[in-house]
Amino acid sequence: MKILIIIALAFTFSYGTAQDTLSFEKVVQWDANPVESQGNTGTCWSFSAASFLESELIRMGKGTHNLSEIFIARQVYINKAENYVRRHGKTQFGEGSLGHDLLNAVDMYGIVPNEVFSGLQMGTEKHNHAELASILEGFLKAIVTNKGGKLTPMWKEGYSALLNVYLGEYPDNFQYKDKAYTPKSFAKELGLSSQNYITLTSYSHQPFYANFILDIPDNWDNGRFYNVRLDEMVETAKKALKDGFTLDWDADVSNNGFNSKVGIALQSLKGEKPNFITTAKEMDVTQEARQINFDNYTVSDDHLMHIVGMAKGIDGKNYFIVKNSWGDDRGLEEFKGHILVSEAYFRMNTISILLHKDALSKELKQKLNLEN
Repeated sequence: MKILIIIALAFTFSYGTAQDTLSFEKVVQWDANPVESQGNTGTCWSFSAASFLESELIRMGKGTHNLSEIFIARQVYINKAENYVRRHGKTQFGEGSLGHDLLNAVDMYGIVPNEVFSGLQMGTEKHNHAELASILEGFLKAIVTNKGGKLTPMWKEGYSALLNVYLGEYPDNFQYKDKAYTPKSFAKELGLSSQNYITLTSYSHQPFYANFILDIPDNWDNGRFYNVRLDEMVETAKKALKDGFTLDWDADVSNNGFNSKVGIALQSLKGEKPNFITTAKEMDVTQEARQINFDNYTVSDDHLMHIVGMAKGIDGKNYFIVKNSWGDDRGLEEFKGHILVSEAYFRMNTISILLHKDALSKELKQKLNLEN
């Protein structure tokens, strides 16, 4: 595994020309596959979690693999449909999901390389699920409002046929690097299992060090989150990156402190908008302030990305290097496709982080009753 460490003052990346221009020293950045684009889809969760698993495979010495994000999205569309129908349409349905949904789908269905299943049909080059998502939801609404009053299993075949047309059929067998696999045997050979991972969050409306179902719209599968104190969540993220791990990050990106075009995210003071050129004062984010913004809907689960490293700003602050899935044509020159996220922004806007259990400190494992 390669690690990039740059000594202070040796090399900086800047935006602007003023004396207090924001500039960054890369402290650590772990290997990850090139930035991709999710296109016109709501599948950031699959792109971020697949990227996270690709880095995990590199970390574990399994080599470099380009995993299919849309294969997993296809299978999760099936799980969401079954959930929607069983709940008589009284639940969330759409393109959004969370990182643990990809891990659970890998357990259930396996995984394939992108070269086996791209999800691009009819010669298209960019992902676009707008039409598909509308058709799927319309189909399911027709099923649950069936005036016949009784469902038959046939709806599943009709639903799967739509996925086959728009995304492609489930590959029962495939060849990869001169070897035959099924999706499940490929996942097994790679050593991927949801049991090795954990999702942390930090909210005071639930007991700390317990796990609970976080009530956010995209948690349609009622995934459980381990609740830790805010400082512990931040320190866990930094420790993980220091020790060679990366993280799957669920966060709010709807506020004026997040600028993907420039490639910087800052937690501005109330009523102020940063210019993203010069250093700026940021809010001191407490557990209480974080809870208030979650409860009043200021912070919600907008977007998932992949945290791959840390940088130090000229202002002396810590920044997370975050790989996005909106293409590589935006951001600072040396961080194309990435966002430099300040620690203050991370403290306020993080919904959760997903990471390998081995990245947790012994003390935190004990608090969460994860010690064997």
